[in-house]
Amino acid sequence: MSRMAAAAKNSGWVLAGRGAERLLRLAVIVVLARTLGVRGFGVYSLAFAFAEVFAVFTDVGLYTILVREIARDREGAPRLLGSALLLKVLLAILSWLAAWLLAIPPSHAGVPLWSTLVASFLLFVSFRVASFRMIFDAPFEAGLKMSVPIALGVGSEFLSSACLIAAAWARWPIPALIGVQLAAYLPGFFILARRSFREIRPVLRIDFSFWLRLLRMAVPVGVANFFLVAYAQTDILMLGWMTDDFSVGMYSAVYKLTGSLTIAPMAITASLLPLLSGAHGGGDSGKVYQLYRVAISVAVVAGLPVAVGGYLLAGEIIDLVYGGGYEPALRVLQILAPAMLFSFVLYVMVTSAVAVGRAGLFTAYAVLLALLNIALNAVLIPSYGIVGASWATLITQGFLMAAGLAVLRPSVGLPAGGAALRSAGAALLAGAALIWLPGPLILRLFISAVLYATLVYIGRGVTSEGTAAVEKLLRSKFRPRPTESE
Repeated sequence: MSRMAAAAKNSGWVLAGRGAERLLRLAVIVVLARTLGVRGFGVYSLAFAFAEVFAVFTDVGLYTILVREIARDREGAPRLLGSALLLKVLLAILSWLAAWLLAIPPSHAGVPLWSTLVASFLLFVSFRVASFRMIFDAPFEAGLKMSVPIALGVGSEFLSSACLIAAAWARWPIPALIGVQLAAYLPGFFILARRSFREIRPVLRIDFSFWLRLLRMAVPVGVANFFLVAYAQTDILMLGWMTDDFSVGMYSAVYKLTGSLTIAPMAITASLLPLLSGAHGGGDSGKVYQLYRVAISVAVVAGLPVAVGGYLLAGEIIDLVYGGGYEPALRVLQILAPAMLFSFVLYVMVTSAVAVGRAGLFTAYAVLLALLNIALNAVLIPSYGIVGASWATLITQGFLMAAGLAVLRPSVGLPAGGAALRSAGAALLAGAALIWLPGPLILRLFISAVLYATLVYIGRGVTSEGTAAVEKLLRSKFRPRPTESE
């Protein structure tokens, strides 16, 4: 199987696994939003939003660099993994202590404070953010063999979701809910660590000079990740500080719903980083341009239905998922759904920047955009509340994407503009069918999805290289196997 076909297979694993995880998380969100009420859900969401900011400091870009370097130098992988493992232990402990120290002043006493303190333990075990646990994925991602961590992630998410929902129905307090949710990750954590060490046995050695070398490569990525996470969480944090738990709960309901759809770009980038790193390290600029165009076109094809469908069906989606009491979230969804298209493309662009050695320049843009998001929220939230926070997200995502295109152009070229326009036309036609066709929503969604997929394929919404890779993978999967007599 070719590397492109292997990458497509690997991305299929990631997409299927992350999709299952996100469905489980969506079920949890629905249960919690309905059980805790808008204010209680706001407390829960704000606790995790605060803790997730510190997840960046447990990694500081090490994971991305680790995957890149293992893909380039498999023989040096044991030393790389061992050094990164010890360094991440230290970083996770320091990040957790910082989270506890900084949580006390801004948090209200009682349930909000204890919820935030308990949520900080996600820095060690979470399967959702860049926690310490994430380092165990690196050997599999570098080798395009994500099936093991994906399977364990789905199992851990199922156990965590079941325990959390049971505790919510039993009316446990919010800090206890968060504690149960995180404790359920521990079995998957230990199993994944053991399997990861079988893939690459780390050489554990405290080597300060090697740590410094890793950090010099990782810090530009880590700084970029910090500001990207900061501007992503700014909306919820500033709503919590400038409004109330009700607004946070209303906004978080939509934010978590749209955020669950990032499985598509995650699946793409899980294979893109090792492929791009290998091509760039080998000096094959033509391959780098080709991979970038393929990945961007796939991200656009995946993001357009979210943008169009989310805008057109916002009212029906909110009513179906959250029921009565969340009607003000309709306008938020109509703004955040188009923002997801920008987000999908940004996943690919950030990964590409790291792979081709442009992370430092991209970091500067991430810093400026985090500051822009803070400024926009400071101006818009007092007058427009959750709608203002939504517009701040849309503007910053769009501006970052435009800036990224300019920054990456010398290294990876420009995306296939014609393919993007053809995909946009297909999405608009499918959206028109979704609105104008009679019948129940499920039937209209099915017809629109089939129409969109057909138009994208016929109109070459994905570049020819990407289409060829998928077709080759499908032929290898469904080709009849020869019998023993043959």
